[in-house]
Amino acid sequence: MNHSRLLVQLILLLSLSSLTFAQQNVHGFIRENETGEPLPYANIILPDINRGATSNVEGYFVISDLPVGSHKLIVSIIGYSKYEEMIELPADLNVRLDIRLDQAIIEGQSIEVSAEREKFKELISTSTVTLDRRAIEVAPSFVEADVFRALQLLPGVQSLNDFSSALYVRGSTPDQNLIMLDGITVYNPMHLGGIFSTFNTDAIKEADFHAGGFPAQYGGRLGSILNIVNREGNTEELTGSANISLISSKALVEGPLPTFGSDLLKGSWMIAGRRTYFDVISNAFYRHIILPRTDPDVREGAPENVFPYYFYDFQGKVNLDIGSDHRLTWSSFYGDDVLNWEYQDDYSSDDWEDDGWYDEDYYYEGRDSSVFDWRWGNFTNSLSWRWIISPKLISRTFMANSRFRFAVDFDYVDESFNRSAFDTSNYRSAYGFDLFDRINDNTIESNLTWLANDDHNVLVGFQRKQVNFQLGMILKAEEIYNGEKETFRDTIMWMESKPAESAFYIQDQWDMSALLSMQTGLRIANYSLHDTTYFEPRLGLKYFLSENVSLKGSVGRYHQFLTVANPPDENLRFLDIWFGIPGDRPAPRSDHYIFGIEYLSDSDILVRTEAYFKSFDNLLTLKPTDLIAVTEEGQLRIDPFNEFWDTDAYAQGMEILVKKLSGKIRGWAGYTYAQTKRKYEGQDWYFPKYDRTHTLNVVADWALNDALHFSTAITYSSGNPYTPVIGRTETWQDGSWDLDNSWYGRESFLYGKKHSVRYPGYFRWDVSLKKRQPFLNGHREWYFQVLNVTNHLNVFSYLYRNHGEYNYRTYEYENKGVQRFGIPMFPFLPTFGVKFEF
Repeated sequence: MNHSRLLVQLILLLSLSSLTFAQQNVHGFIRENETGEPLPYANIILPDINRGATSNVEGYFVISDLPVGSHKLIVSIIGYSKYEEMIELPADLNVRLDIRLDQAIIEGQSIEVSAEREKFKELISTSTVTLDRRAIEVAPSFVEADVFRALQLLPGVQSLNDFSSALYVRGSTPDQNLIMLDGITVYNPMHLGGIFSTFNTDAIKEADFHAGGFPAQYGGRLGSILNIVNREGNTEELTGSANISLISSKALVEGPLPTFGSDLLKGSWMIAGRRTYFDVISNAFYRHIILPRTDPDVREGAPENVFPYYFYDFQGKVNLDIGSDHRLTWSSFYGDDVLNWEYQDDYSSDDWEDDGWYDEDYYYEGRDSSVFDWRWGNFTNSLSWRWIISPKLISRTFMANSRFRFAVDFDYVDESFNRSAFDTSNYRSAYGFDLFDRINDNTIESNLTWLANDDHNVLVGFQRKQVNFQLGMILKAEEIYNGEKETFRDTIMWMESKPAESAFYIQDQWDMSALLSMQTGLRIANYSLHDTTYFEPRLGLKYFLSENVSLKGSVGRYHQFLTVANPPDENLRFLDIWFGIPGDRPAPRSDHYIFGIEYLSDSDILVRTEAYFKSFDNLLTLKPTDLIAVTEEGQLRIDPFNEFWDTDAYAQGMEILVKKLSGKIRGWAGYTYAQTKRKYEGQDWYFPKYDRTHTLNVVADWALNDALHFSTAITYSSGNPYTPVIGRTETWQDGSWDLDNSWYGRESFLYGKKHSVRYPGYFRWDVSLKKRQPFLNGHREWYFQVLNVTNHLNVFSYLYRNHGEYNYRTYEYENKGVQRFGIPMFPFLPTFGVKFEF
C-alpha cells in the first residue's frame, strides 16, 4: 500500500472538486484578542439568510454556498463581546476573515458553557471530555495541579492507589492508553514513580480525552486517547507566570515572534520549565545545620547529600504563520528524573598515628568510591505544517520523534598505594553495571480535511511509525596492579526490535437530518512483524429526542502492536518496559460497544449516562520466572520476560456524569459502576488489582468573590481486590549438610483464591483555598490545600508475619497464627504555594 501516492491523488481529486463546484464562501479564524489563542465552538451566523457555522478546535470556520451581495455576519460566544460586521460577497470570490474577540466578564457564565453547548449539538463521538487549564486546576491535588489527577476524578477512570497517577480506563491498563503531547506519543508520562504526571499544567491549554469508542483517526491502542495540547503563546505581548510550591518551582514565558518588517510572517512562542528543589533544601539543611553539630568521627565518613533525587522538565512551542494559508508549528518536551548518589572515603596510614601505631618506613593510602546514577525521562520534538489549500480543503502534515530512556549506571572503585622499605605497589579495582531501556519513535502523518458541504465533513490520512526498542544490561570490571591491566565485560541481557506500523484511515461525519447524525470510519493497519492486514471499522450515531436530549452510540474494533512487560499484580507502576508484539503472537484486539444519553438543561447543567462493554483478546500476561539464569556454558544471563500467558479479558459498566457549567458554584459529580475480569492458562476468570466496583467523585469550585475561591474534591470507592493469606505452613528439611546433622524448618504462607477479597472502601476529602490579588503589573495568587482532611486510613497493601511467643514455662514456642498490618496511603497532608502572573 503506497500511502503517500494515494494521499497525493486524493489532494488532486479533492482540490479539483472544490474548484469545480466553488461558490462564494466566507471563512477564517476566531481568536481571543488579548492573547491570540484560537476560540473553538464560537457561533458564526448570517442571520439574513439563516446560515451559520461553528469554529473548530483551531478556531477555523467556513460557511459555503452563499449568495452574492451584502450580508451581516455575527460572531458570538459566551464570555466574549459580540462581533458584528457587514461583508460583501462578490461573484466567484471567497472572503477571508480573521476575527478577534474581546473578553466580556459575565457573572456566572464562561466560555465553557458555550463550548459544552456546541459540543452537545455537534459532537458525535461518545465518552469524550475536554478539560481546560481552569478545570484541571480546580481539583485539589498532591502539592500542585496535575492533569492525570484531574482525569482520575472523571467517571470511568480508576486509580490504583494514591501513589500512582497512572490511568486505568474502563478495564484497560495504562499501557493501553495513547498519551500524546501536541500529537506526539509519550511512552512513560510520569515523574517520581507515578506520583506526578510529566506535563506542566501551566503550559497546558486543554486535555482532550476519549475514554472509548474513539474515531478512525486514532489507533494503536485498545483503551483510551489523551492528547495534551500546549498553549500557542501570546501573539500580542510578552507575558509570563511563576509558581512556587512546597517541592517545586515553575515558570512560563510567552510572546509574539519578531516579524522582521514583513506582513507575511507572524507568530508566537511559549516556553515553560519546572524543577523540584526539595533536594536542594534538604541537602543544604543537612550540610549547614546537621553536619556541623555531628560528632567529628561520624562527620568524616558521612555523605554530603541525604536526598539525591530531583526531576525537571521543559515544554516549548513555536507557531509561525507564513501568509494567510500556511502555518508551521514546532513543539518540544524534555524531562528527566535523576537519582544520583555518590560516596567517597579517603584513608591513609597517617590515620593510624592516633591509634598509637606508626612506622616511618611504611606508607599506605587508598580511596573507596562509588557512584549510582539513575536517570529516566522523555525527549520529544515535532514539526507540523497546516496548509489551507482552499476554504473547504485543509492539509496537515506532521513529523515527530519521541524518545524515552531509562539508564542505571553503577560504578565502584577501590584504589590503593603501598610503599615500604622493600616494595612499592599500585592497585586499582573497579566493577559495575549498566542497565538501560531505550525507545526511539519516528512518526510521520498526513491528512486532509474536506468540508464538503453543511452535511459532510470528511477526514482522510495515513500514518507511518517506526519504533526502535533496546533493553540491555552489561557487567564490567577492571583490575590494574602495577600497570598490568585486566578487563572483563559481559552482556548478560540484550533485547532489540525495530517494528513498524502503517495505517490508512478515512472517516465521514454526516448530518443525515436535523435529528440524526452518523460518523463512519475505517482504519486499515499493517504491522511489519505480521503478514496480516488489520481492518478496524468504526461507527458512531447520534439522535436528538428533543432540543436538549440526545441518544448516542458507538462501536469499533481496535488493535495494539506494542505491550509492556510489567508484573500483572504490581502495587506500584514505577515505569513501563515497552516492546513490540513478537511475530509469533497475534496482535491484541478489543471491541468497544457504547450507548448513552445526554441532557443539557437551560440552566447549564449537563447530565450524561453511558453503558459500555469491551472485550479483550490476545493480551499478554508476564509469567513469574527466575530473573537470573546460568547458561550451559556457565555464563550469567538475565531474561526477565521471555514467557507470557495468552490472556482474555472483558470490562463492562455504567457511568453517570452531572456537570454544572455556570454560576458561582461549578464542578461535576461522577458515578461509575464497573466490572473487569481476566483469565489465562491455568487461571479462571478473576478480578485484576485495579478493578473497583463502585466509585463516586464530587468536584466543586465556589467563587466566594472575584478574588477568593474554595474548591473541594470527595472520592469514595469500593476496595481493590487482593489475594488473601489464609494460614501458614512449615516444611521440615534435612540439614545433613550441617555439622550437627540437624533438621530445620522453613515457614511460608498459604494463599487463598486469586484476588478473592477486597481492601476496605476508599474515602478521601480534599479542600483548597485560593486568593488572587493585584501584584506589581500583574497578579499574585496564594493557595492552601489539605489532602485527606479526615485523615481516613486508606489501605495501600497488607504485610503479614507469623505471630507467636516463647513460653518459658514449657520451653516451647507457641504459634498464634498470622498477623496482618495495613500500609496506609496519603495521610492528612497540608500544602501551600504562590503563583505570580505578569
